[in-house]
Amino acid sequence: KDRVLFASDYPLITPDKWLKDFQDAGFKPEVVPGILKGNAVRLLRLDQVPAAG
Repeated sequence: KDRVLFASDYPLITPDKWLKDFQDAGFKPEVVPGILKGNAVRLLRLDQVPAAG
């Protein structure tokens, strides 16, 4: 659950298609936020980047 990142083949696969396929994959609800965002934020250390402005 902590080593999976979301990726798509956009524009070859439309957002509607990849979202349906992702939902149909049967991931447990508690791992979805990590796959869609949290794991990438942690891996890329985006939470340590100062906010612009």
